[in-house]
Amino acid sequence: MSIIKYYHLRGKIDEITARHHQFSKLKNASVTAPHLKWRDTSTGALSHHAQIAFFGKSGYGKSSTVNSFFGNSILKTSDVEACTRRCESLDFELSPNCYLSLADFPGIGESEYRDKEYLQMYTDFLSTSTVVVYVLRADQRDLAVDESAYRTVFPNWDDKKKVIFALNCCDKIEPISRSNSIELSLQQRRNIDIKVNSIRELFKPINPVVPYSATTGWNMSQLADEIVRAVSCSGHVHCKT
Repeated sequence: MSIIKYYHLRGKIDEITARHHQFSKLKNASVTAPHLKWRDTSTGALSHHAQIAFFGKSGYGKSSTVNSFFGNSILKTSDVEACTRRCESLDFELSPNCYLSLADFPGIGESEYRDKEYLQMYTDFLSTSTVVVYVLRADQRDLAVDESAYRTVFPNWDDKKKVIFALNCCDKIEPISRSNSIELSLQQRRNIDIKVNSIRELFKPINPVVPYSATTGWNMSQLADEIVRAVSCSGHVHCKT
């Protein structure tokens, strides 16, 4: 069975290293694994992609996170309705015919019918993904859908080691600051630590849980660090030193 993704952009890795220098570690890297090969249906050209897949519930900020890395709202977002119905990516060339692909997926949690469809999509794309950023919200408590999805899509250790849990919307955790500062208060940071520990207890992740805010940019650098580390350790991406 063939799987299809739709790219909004084909650019150079320099387009995101200006905002997040961590990605410069991947410049000139080669991607050679056969299962990471893609064919452009319009030109027939073949290329290899280190794909970073963004999974999670609808409205939790997957598209906003990808937009924040790029520095432009190229992917549609909404606070009231789901905007993504297919895999949509921004592709950044690392070396000839090798790309870092930030792939935004539809959000689960809308309906049983949609969840079945989208969880199958997550599963189908897992083998072609180098890293999965599973987005949660710091200001939400109901994780039942996420627990079920995690068990379904990542049944074994090899699958789980691809996952980085990313805790978005940390700027909205209590007590909410009314100032325009990006920095969080001491009490907010304490509450974020409590939330991070609860995520660790519930999901038993292999990789660190990263708290951040796509809206303000707070701690996006740590998320970039973890993504680059996971890509570099995947065994499928060979970085030039």
